[in-house]
Amino acid sequence: MRSPVRLVLTGAAARRVLTGLGLACLVTACGEVTALIGPLPSLSGLSGGGAPAASAPGDFAVPEGAFRYRSLLMQAWQFHFAMAEDPAIGFGQVHQESRFNCEARSPKGSKGCAQFMDVTAAEVNQWIPAAVRAACPQKSGCPFDPRWALTAMVEYDYRLWTGVKDVRASYERWGFTLSAYNGGGAVTGGERSACAHSHGCDPGRYFGNVERFCGAYGRSEASCRENREYPHVILERWAPGYHRWLHSA
Repeated sequence: MRSPVRLVLTGAAARRVLTGLGLACLVTACGEVTALIGPLPSLSGLSGGGAPAASAPGDFAVPEGAFRYRSLLMQAWQFHFAMAEDPAIGFGQVHQESRFNCEARSPKGSKGCAQFMDVTAAEVNQWIPAAVRAACPQKSGCPFDPRWALTAMVEYDYRLWTGVKDVRASYERWGFTLSAYNGGGAVTGGERSACAHSHGCDPGRYFGNVERFCGAYGRSEASCRENREYPHVILERWAPGYHRWLHSA
């Protein structure tokens, strides 16, 4: 059997390739996608812009669900980000949301391994690839279905991430993206605007700047505490462990 062709493509170029190949990969086991796209990027790129040194805790353990759903999440990540961004971020995000328990329910009503609220699931269901949407019998989305949930999470991340394309530092851009996923993009955008109108606050930086304005539009202190913690714990606590695991898997 011939070895798969290795093409190191990133960004828009790789996404164009995956537009032709990726829909099939999102609904089947597409084992050679990683080889096609190339090596994993370095997580150290997130250390710029004042980010603290990233290290997973000594007791970090990859949950069983991460092994079970690894290919699904990698396929979705490669389709949207084409490996230009470290997939360990996506794995860290699912870990924070549900520890990869795709049957999880929160007391507040969020569901599945990506913890979608019903209204958000219905909205994102309109955006995801038609091949994945067609496998979901509900127009409101299927947050308990691992393929749907992981595809939808990465789709939502990608839209939020592209919405802050003016932010050049990767760490800061993911700070905005993850904060918006957790707290709502419109609210986070409003807080960025509040920062821009405040002396000494840089609206192009989330950490230590825009995050200080959480609550400017009425969010409770408890909500803001969770929202500020969300990007930090994913990027600084969970992503490093998943980066090592993905490199060694």
